[in-house]
Amino acid sequence: MERRPITQPRFVQPLVALFTALMILAALPTPTRAQSSSTALPDFPVPGGHFYTQASGHGQDFGFSITDEGGIRFYSEFERLGGVDRLGYPASSRFTFGGFITQATQRALLQWRPDGNRVSLVNVFDIFTQRGLDPTLERTRLIPPTEDNTPDAALDPARVVTRHLALLDLSPPIKARYFADPDPITDFGLPQGAADFGAVYVIRCQRAAFQLWRIRTPFARPGDITLVNAGDLAKEFGLVPPAAMQPSPAAEQIIAPLGRVFPSDPATVDQVRQSARLAQASLVRIDVILPDGTGIASGIIMDASGHILTNAHVIANALVIRVTLPSGRVSGAIVTAVDPVDDIAVIQIPPPSDAALTPASFASGRDLPIGQTVAAIGYSPFFPSPPATRIGVLQGALPSVPAILRSDLYILPGDSGGMLLDLSGRVIGINDEIRFTNQASQPLISFSIDAGDALRIARRLVQEG
Repeated sequence: MERRPITQPRFVQPLVALFTALMILAALPTPTRAQSSSTALPDFPVPGGHFYTQASGHGQDFGFSITDEGGIRFYSEFERLGGVDRLGYPASSRFTFGGFITQATQRALLQWRPDGNRVSLVNVFDIFTQRGLDPTLERTRLIPPTEDNTPDAALDPARVVTRHLALLDLSPPIKARYFADPDPITDFGLPQGAADFGAVYVIRCQRAAFQLWRIRTPFARPGDITLVNAGDLAKEFGLVPPAAMQPSPAAEQIIAPLGRVFPSDPATVDQVRQSARLAQASLVRIDVILPDGTGIASGIIMDASGHILTNAHVIANALVIRVTLPSGRVSGAIVTAVDPVDDIAVIQIPPPSDAALTPASFASGRDLPIGQTVAAIGYSPFFPSPPATRIGVLQGALPSVPAILRSDLYILPGDSGGMLLDLSGRVIGINDEIRFTNQASQPLISFSIDAGDALRIARRLVQEG
């Protein structure tokens, strides 16, 4: 929870920049308030690529990753080919089709070609013809069959292209839409058939089908031109195996920094996952009731007596504080002591009578090398099934007391008071502030209070009250 607007951090002056993935935050009147699960980001970066829930068919709890894992650069090629705007959202995991590694998006099948070290788009509608599906597509989807292509055998390649492009003359609006694309033959393939179905005129290409509507529909008005989602049709008609159509849980994803593509090193990602799993037994969720609403934040179990370390701004002006332990037990908390200058606070809950609390393992992060991989966990409601695990790199320590650790971790409101971790599961920082920048390579910078300094201050606060 950020008790000050997130664009006005404590350590740096704000820069006016709103990254597209965070536009949801700008729409919220009070980013510090607790939000429902519907505010969770529908997509976010992961090591080597991006995770999307929009085409999962199961809401924001599940989705598909598209990555460059294993040197197969699906994500890089997805972006090169126009990303979501031109290909739709990823709609499957990887699978083998025609002897090549393939992945479906809503509008296409992407196929990795190792000989050219790039992706090519599968001629989905040609495969439908080869499998005898044209009558079914015409009857159920108003997609015309492929016309007789035997005349192509007597033509050179340039004249073959000219013959097929002539089909576009049957519909000037569709022709204009086809050539509005910067590389239509690559993106759509050559036209293969056309038909007037009354309500809609359709021209079928090798990789797409264009629909010119004459009636109003739930998704189009008269005169609108829509593209059939070829990837979705490929899933429906059996080109994608069922196992590849099963989405992955969003809660299991490791969230990467915004901006640059974070390297997908399976060994390092596994270390981060293990570190977060170890530390999670000492992470708590803090809910506060404020004079003007409610808020969510994070805290760290300091000792078996029930002392919890968090940020001072988390509990400032709180009327009621509730703590949820990793076990799910909820307990009221009282404020032990606050250091508003260093933004550190200690609250306390009654130790459970039937279970022991698990204090965190603390260490200083000020001497870790720049570029060291680190992790973070916290209860931001903007990520699925918090506490979500983040991965990033340490970018140094600001010369202050307490020391302030800078990183590129994707931290958002609700993560205040949460953990910055090394790869052994030790808490090296207390996540505190974020800053938006105007740099595409790193739109967000995170700041954490060094855990060694924070723990020393917190223990002094407990002793002195």
